[in-house]
Amino acid sequence: MKKVFLLMTMLLGVASFSIAQQPGRGFSNPEESAKRTAERLEKELKLTAAQKDSVYAYSLAQSKAMQQAFQGNKDGDREQLGKKMRELRTQTDEKILSVLDSDQKKAYNKLIEGRANRMRAAGNRRGGGNR
Repeated sequence: MKKVFLLMTMLLGVASFSIAQQPGRGFSNPEESAKRTAERLEKELKLTAAQKDSVYAYSLAQSKAMQQAFQGNKDGDREQLGKKMRELRTQTDEKILSVLDSDQKKAYNKLIEGRANRMRAAGNRRGGGNR
């Protein structure tokens, strides 16, 4: 029984370590984040080259602002940081919507709704949620 428990613990540790080492997890630099966002939206919304460039620029500005806000949050005020992050996402969403056609706007609004649902679910799992 002890051997089974030890083996399971070791496997869990190895699995956790390998997941933590996967690229694309955690924080990336603002340029990588903006590039991933632009490429994902290009595929999902069928963006033109000009739209993709705009989305990249807006996402890059957001990523840099979020990085600054995170680094500037020395006192650890999570509520204030969360508020700032939501404001930045809302501003970026509005900018992105401004360059989309009507069909793309509908699809993007669905993406925003899905993101909001995932964030609410994650907040509820952590014991946060609707405060």
